[in-house]
Amino acid sequence: MSSYRFAVQWLKAFRESAEKVCALYADEFLFEDLILDQSITDKAELHRVFAPYANADRDNGIGINLFRIDEYLGDARSGLIRWTWEPDGAAAFLGVPTSGRPFATAGQTFHVYDADGRIRRESTYWDAVAPLHTLGLPVSAHGGITAPVPAPTH
Repeated sequence: MSSYRFAVQWLKAFRESAEKVCALYADEFLFEDLILDQSITDKAELHRVFAPYANADRDNGIGINLFRIDEYLGDARSGLIRWTWEPDGAAAFLGVPTSGRPFATAGQTFHVYDADGRIRRESTYWDAVAPLHTLGLPVSAHGGITAPVPAPTH
């Protein structure tokens, strides 16, 4: 089933529970989030990382995580999922307070599937700069910073 339909099932599982997401991974797997420098091979750790995405309480600061598939390229062996994520109601992003401002980001996830169609390897890359810029940090989507930053004093 590794196809666009699997990609929909994968992202839908994030809204439902970490258990449902983790069930889509092979017993032996590698999960990598290149932006957060995460490399996970343990399902308990994967569960811990994925648990906040199933949040259903808009008022607890975690936010309701809305995912959209923008494109899927692949077959039964591997696939690339281009997606957009918006955490509606999140109080912070990477430790930066949102002050109620909405933000979103785009990313892509590459999957390699095992013979049973479960995820054997995942590599995810996403844009952290755009949300930080939206939240008012002096960063530019074009690289570098947008405002002078004082040099550290020793």
